Amino acid sequence: MPTRDEHVKKATENEALAQTLGISNQASLNWKLVILFYTSVHYVEAYLAKQLNQHVRSHTTRDNYVAKESNLRKIRTQYGHLKFYGYNARYEADQFTANDVEDALSDLAHVKSTLQPLL
Repeated sequence: MPTRDEHVKKATENEALAQTLGISNQASLNWKLVILFYTSVHYVEAYLAKQLNQHVRSHTTRDNYVAKESNLRKIRTQYGHLKFYGYNARYEADQFTANDVEDALSDLAHVKSTLQPLL
């Protein structure tokens, strides 16, 4: 089971990678959105490891924690947005824009600022 520290490290690495990607083409936009979602996943997993001694492998189970656990409910909307972007950037033919990336960055900032003090 990955530790809190391992999840935080992965989140930090993911975010740094996302910062290296431009927004000049659809592929870069898509992968940036995917990486931002998985950054948020690792922050949630770090919280679960630290606060509840839990590690989940399924998005459905993680979503249930985000919906029900009091501290995670504070990020539910933003996490949902990031999940939407990540899913649709991977599997659908949606045409995302630089504005979508800015929205995702704002959502991730909320996730981080809410969860980091609890880690």
